[in-house]
Amino acid sequence: MRRIQTKRLFSRHPYDHYRMPPENLDELDRKILRALADDARNVTTEEIADQVGLASSTVAARINDLEEDGVVDGYAPMIDYRQAGFDPHMILFGTAIDDEFSVEDTLAVDGVTCVRRLATDEENVLIELVAASQEEIERRLDALDEQGLEITRTEVLREEAAQPLGGFGDDPE
Repeated sequence: MRRIQTKRLFSRHPYDHYRMPPENLDELDRKILRALADDARNVTTEEIADQVGLASSTVAARINDLEEDGVVDGYAPMIDYRQAGFDPHMILFGTAIDDEFSVEDTLAVDGVTCVRRLATDEENVLIELVAASQEEIERRLDALDEQGLEITRTEVLREEAAQPLGGFGDDPE
């Protein structure tokens, strides 16, 4: 069974009072986060320590704290879906038809890579979907329909750019 990562915005998580508020991140934590965002797979605590001017054991302890506090919620690869044979990569706009709609259940639909629930009445769900063929697209759209979601618009993603750590970049000097 695959692990599904979800983030809830505007709703209280039962453990939120244990999580570190973003304003408690100091400059060193932000530098550590930037190093992890740049290449978490290959960077060592020793290399991060050299970059931020701390001992590697201190960096390891800070990373552990960031993980425990929910600031770092996992390490995921950046997948080029086109290179992996999943073309088209689509953006779907939809409306959750009833209160039974579940972001987690929708994310479990084969080919769905991201689900975002928006704070609007119409087109309140944004979904990223990948498929290798038109037949796969049709099957996946049918599965989304069964989730209580009315797809109102589909767009093929032409190009995208992502910044893994927006807001934690280098401070202006």
